[in-house]
Amino acid sequence: MAGIAIITGATGGLGMEFMRAVNEWPDIDEIWAIGRNADKLSAISASYKKAVPLQADLLDNGMEIISEKLSFEKPDVRLLINNAGAGYFGLFEKMDSKKVENYCNLNCTIPSVLISKVLPYMHEGSGIINISSASSFQPNPYLALYSASKVYLKNLSRALSMELAPKKITVTAVCPGWIDTDMLPHEKDGQSIKYTGMISAGKVVSTALKDYRKGKDISVPGGFSKWFRFYSKVTPTKIVMKQWMKITGKYI
Repeated sequence: MAGIAIITGATGGLGMEFMRAVNEWPDIDEIWAIGRNADKLSAISASYKKAVPLQADLLDNGMEIISEKLSFEKPDVRLLINNAGAGYFGLFEKMDSKKVENYCNLNCTIPSVLISKVLPYMHEGSGIINISSASSFQPNPYLALYSASKVYLKNLSRALSMELAPKKITVTAVCPGWIDTDMLPHEKDGQSIKYTGMISAGKVVSTALKDYRKGKDISVPGGFSKWFRFYSKVTPTKIVMKQWMKITGKYI
């Protein structure tokens, strides 16, 4: 039976790096590349011989499309990478209720449901990688919803890693800091935005896959994220939040 990898958000910067890396794995025969943009999916298909593009909007009927394909093919899923997600940098009060609902669904509900749908097709040696964030280490004003959602995904991942250990299924939460992709704006009102500890998507992926192979339940790519994890543990949360607001508030 062919070994399958599933990557959500496959057309984004981080998703593309996962595509590139997993395409080289000898035990993976197909990569179900899930994304919304047909042109970008076509480019992925042309670039990676193992890619099986699935155009699916996870906030619409995307889960049904994936579920039907799983049910029909009954694949041997070796790896699930929950990479799709959304972020908002600004005042929570300026988010409308629909955006709040969509962000919670995309960052929390959808990866959870997808895990539940994929697990019946996983066996010993399979694994799940969930993209959390260094923002999960403490509350972040102006990233309030994003930060909270990534705490959920981190804690879900670490708990499942214990539950699934007897089945020898690895679950790893990846907690990077700022990633240098097109998703991040580089200026606001003509002012250049500085991102402390910026890290490349390639570095995040290489570290994540290395830690996943070691069976780690959490991967923290980059020196700054490692430091921030420690700093957030030893420093009172209110102090860290005030420092964060002082640094980022000028961009709001």
